[in-house]
Amino acid sequence: MNKAILLVFILLQNAGCFAQDKDLNKEIMVGVYASGGWNKPVRLTTKYITEETSPWYGYESYSAGIKVSMIVFEKSGIEIAACFSKHKFGFELSPPIYFEKKIYTETFRIISIPITYKRNFQNNFFFDAGTIIDFKRKNEPVWIDTQSGFGLMFGAGKEIRIQNFILDITPDIELHSLIPFIGEDFQQRLFVGAIRIGISYSHNFVKTPKNKKDEQ
Repeated sequence: MNKAILLVFILLQNAGCFAQDKDLNKEIMVGVYASGGWNKPVRLTTKYITEETSPWYGYESYSAGIKVSMIVFEKSGIEIAACFSKHKFGFELSPPIYFEKKIYTETFRIISIPITYKRNFQNNFFFDAGTIIDFKRKNEPVWIDTQSGFGLMFGAGKEIRIQNFILDITPDIELHSLIPFIGEDFQQRLFVGAIRIGISYSHNFVKTPKNKKDEQ
């Protein structure tokens, strides 16, 4: 519980960065995105786990979803998304039951709600960071620990703006189940590195203020 409170506090601190920007720019963006990359199950410990199935092998990860972004000030915004992801990994049985090396695979799915803070820079470059709230499907996965809980994600990319449409390309990294809903000793996490591509429609709700001379 204390870890969850700390994570929320960090997000609120990031949101507080909005106050450092002076130019109000209430831009709303609605869009879709998809990503593809590589994943690997990891444990954040060097302790030997007696019941561990290993070694682990990374395979592909895919995700797709919808997103809503709000640029509250000129350089700062927040984004909320909902996505469905599919992950595949490989493993060997330990101790091995075959003389030759044999790799087994498993595929599982996650429904996620990423909530990220976004900071814009010159030439439409940006950095984003935040949390991922993951919900596992029933009885998935089987061979690694449950991947449901709060995770972290970091990314940096570039936007290409064509009138009201925005194309963004973002290399990012994710660490799922950093704070699991139901944890185990030496909880196993899923590390993901991916390229995310999104397209959004943008609308600015702030009108240009009139000149006082024009009002007289």
